[in-house]
Amino acid sequence: MRNINFLKLLLFSVFITSFGCSSKIEDQVQTLSTEEQEKIAKQQEYAKQLFIDASLMDVEGKYAEAILDYQEALRLDPSAGIYYAIAKDYLRLKKLLPALENSKKSVDLESKNTEYLTLLGTIYTMSRNTDSAEVVFKKIIDIDSTDITALVNLAQLYESEQPLKSLNAYKKILEITGPEWNVLLKIAELNERLNKVDETISTVEELLELNPSNVQLQKLLIESYLMNKKYDKALSLVNDAIEIFPDDINLIELKGNALVKMEKWEDGAQEYKKIISKKNMPFSTKMRIGTAFYSEALQDSALIPYAEDVLIQVDKDSSDWQINAFLGELANKKGDDSLTLFYFRKAISLAELNSDLRIRLGQILFENAEYENSVIEMKKAVAKFPRNHVINLILGLSLSQDSNHEEALKYLKTAVDLNPNDLNSTLAYSFSLNQTDNDDDALVYLNRALRIDPKNTQALGMMGLIYDGKKMYSKSDSIYSKAVAIDSTDILILNNYAYSLAERGVDLDRALRMVKKAIDEAPENSSYLDTIGWVYYQMGEYENAKNYIHKAIDKDDNNATLLDHLGDIYYKMNNKTKAIELWENALELDSTKTEIKSKIEQGLD
Repeated sequence: MRNINFLKLLLFSVFITSFGCSSKIEDQVQTLSTEEQEKIAKQQEYAKQLFIDASLMDVEGKYAEAILDYQEALRLDPSAGIYYAIAKDYLRLKKLLPALENSKKSVDLESKNTEYLTLLGTIYTMSRNTDSAEVVFKKIIDIDSTDITALVNLAQLYESEQPLKSLNAYKKILEITGPEWNVLLKIAELNERLNKVDETISTVEELLELNPSNVQLQKLLIESYLMNKKYDKALSLVNDAIEIFPDDINLIELKGNALVKMEKWEDGAQEYKKIISKKNMPFSTKMRIGTAFYSEALQDSALIPYAEDVLIQVDKDSSDWQINAFLGELANKKGDDSLTLFYFRKAISLAELNSDLRIRLGQILFENAEYENSVIEMKKAVAKFPRNHVINLILGLSLSQDSNHEEALKYLKTAVDLNPNDLNSTLAYSFSLNQTDNDDDALVYLNRALRIDPKNTQALGMMGLIYDGKKMYSKSDSIYSKAVAIDSTDILILNNYAYSLAERGVDLDRALRMVKKAIDEAPENSSYLDTIGWVYYQMGEYENAKNYIHKAIDKDDNNATLLDHLGDIYYKMNNKTKAIELWENALELDSTKTEIKSKIEQGLD
């Protein structure tokens, strides 16, 4: 009982300061009769008792019951203190709306009471009405610039969206309180977020003076040194810390990071391998380290050996398809085809349902002109994923590049059916149709390609070639001209159009201009050398023609067309013996060229 009586005395003293009539009410009381004044005094006395009883309920956590007594006291004698008490209890019950209403009323009655204002600002904050909360806390600071609670609340309000304002608020707190651990820690965090590295370093160094053995602060300072490129300081501090905490994984990683930043890759890799080799280390950590080395190695091939070393260590403890895919990519970057194939095959065996892995392997093999291996791997892939557009496309392209156009058609047609709007599939299918003498079908798909991309010179060039072969020259000339108008730098189009004109012996000056552009861009291309030689032949400039065709044969000596052309040139230069020899060689290479037989017979006459 003594404790409760003491508590009543304490609560009564609080009541005296927070409970009472306003001066305006007191003035009104003075005008009343003695009887009415006695009645009001009794009401106030009863209100005080209700307030004390409600306060005791608050101590016992009976907030709902307390509110009822506070409200009864409020009816008898309205005061800011009772509104404030009710607001606190509603807040304790997490009923923000009535808490806000009562808090506002307490502030309306006593607008400069910082305690009441603090509660109102807190309720606004909890209601996520940050603008109103900011206004209230600023008002408190206007009343009392040293109010730490208001400054802390403002700093916390600003942290998420306005870190610079938050930083300034925390700095004001330090000016009032002096060095405070938690405040300095917040300042360090905000400086780091704002990339104020120098200020972070200064703050953390100050924190370490307060607590020099705090390893978390040491780590933060090491990280700050690294961000500010003070690698020597970072390495020195991390070495000191590791002497005390030799098994701290984070410190070891920071040391590895420092060494890597100093471009001591081998030493850095050794530190990271210490982490990776730990059996209880989460795979996600190992993967993060391996990925970081892999990414660096992709940028700088000199780092590949260190990245491989780290990735192989990761793979020892936890064989993972992605690690093997990384190793395969690095092997490809080194130009080691067999190792590339080894690692990707291993990755695929670990993730058989991952179609992207198979696609990537096919892309690498195709790009490296490993068409035979690409066909082997993509046939395995298409067996697993028969309806995959990209797999069918890569397989079809690989077969096409390996001159197996008949088989390529099957997979390229599937690719086109799966994705009718894919330009590459449509063009590849058109090309193989053309190569298998299905020119009419090829034209159908080339027209489709042009609907997808009306300015595609590859489709126009192939179409021009087909119409030229059909001797539909007005159409081929129109298409070639359109292609040249779209892209006057496409040397394949320029060469093919020039050759078409040369074969017919028409518009030879234009043909020469076009093929010269092609030669300027690709002076070693045997087809372009043949074209310019043939243009000169048709122009009667046999010496020039002979020189260019000889250069073409130097690049491609087993080409029947080149030997045939050179034979024609020698024949025009009245060297029939040499001409016949060349024609006979051409016929040996390609017995289907029956027109050469006629020329040989004519030359022998």
